[in-house]
Amino acid sequence: MINAVRAEVRLGALLPLDDSAHDVRIAESAAARVLRRAADTVPGARAASCRLTATGNGTAVHITMTLAAALDQPLPDRAARVRRAVLQAADHELGLAVSDLDLKIDTVLDPAVVSSGGPTKRSGQR
Repeated sequence: MINAVRAEVRLGALLPLDDSAHDVRIAESAAARVLRRAADTVPGARAASCRLTATGNGTAVHITMTLAAALDQPLPDRAARVRRAVLQAADHELGLAVSDLDLKIDTVLDPAVVSSGGPTKRSGQR
């Protein structure tokens, strides 16, 4: 029970939204959830982690995302589609100014799961 309570209050850093007229901020955990969901809309890609940090002057954010991807298409093409989806969500859904977006693909998605549209089981997992 106490772990559930602790998880609720761990919002992460407060990140600036791209609104110069107001000092509006969003919790890192909320923003990361939206950006992971955007990455997951790309067929054959699943976001594993997403970290956001404010950049030097505090008006933009740096996004670091780790992905699992299927190998049925070239990885650079799939990564470009994920990049577009994440940047669009950051801008249009959240209003974040993004300075950098680093993507790392570190896991291969099981091709059978990708083709069936089933759960996001990754190769090597049971």
